[in-house]
Amino acid sequence: MGRSEAFRADVQPLVREAVMRGASVSEVARTMRETYGRAYRRTDLLADIRRYRDPAHEIVVAGISTAAPRVARESRMHWTIAHAGVAVFAITLLIPTIVYDLTRARGTVLVAAASEERVVARELSLPNQVAELPRRLVAPQATPEPTPVPTAAPPILVRGGPGVVVTASWYGPGFFENRLPCWQWLQAQDLPIQFLPDTWGVAHKTLPCGTMLVLSHGANTISVPVVDRGPYIAGRELDLSPRIKSALGCTDLCTVVMQLP
Repeated sequence: MGRSEAFRADVQPLVREAVMRGASVSEVARTMRETYGRAYRRTDLLADIRRYRDPAHEIVVAGISTAAPRVARESRMHWTIAHAGVAVFAITLLIPTIVYDLTRARGTVLVAAASEERVVARELSLPNQVAELPRRLVAPQATPEPTPVPTAAPPILVRGGPGVVVTASWYGPGFFENRLPCWQWLQAQDLPIQFLPDTWGVAHKTLPCGTMLVLSHGANTISVPVVDRGPYIAGRELDLSPRIKSALGCTDLCTVVMQLP
């Protein structure tokens, strides 16, 4: 050991005491100069002060530190704990796979039935026949075309011929005060061109405006002109005004005999 190292070892009690008091590097060097007349190299002094301030280091006795064995032991212990944690984590990840493989090999499925107090696991045996079937392509089945519904042909009227039976409905509220499609014929007859509660007329889809029809329902028979267009619901041939509905004694829907005079 050189003279400088011997001096460094001799003043360690003073350095340690100064560090315990919270002295800085400059204060420790000044204390050594006041006591011994000199100080040792600043970098070595700074290393000693850091060692005494760090509780993880042991006190240096005769220039030999005992901190290294403890650091080595702690490093090995940390390494062991870290590897043990990694191993436990890996096993945790593998457990679901192992359990799934075991249950699949036995051909069973674990079903958990939850209740308010506990969860009971039971095994249900499932057939493995589906898994054993060979794979094959399934041809798509053709969608059958819907059968068309024949549309009833409109009744054919012959002037002076026999009448035809048709279904009649009626209309009224919500249409009052609307101008009728046959307003020109009505105007020529000096009749109101708006649809009113007392309008004497019926609606038909195709017959010319002003065509006179003879309608019979039960014992009631009347003659009435076509003044409007409709109805536009399948299966209905005539729409009656409220006055015509009342004159024929019809309900909301009724069958009438329609003739061309």
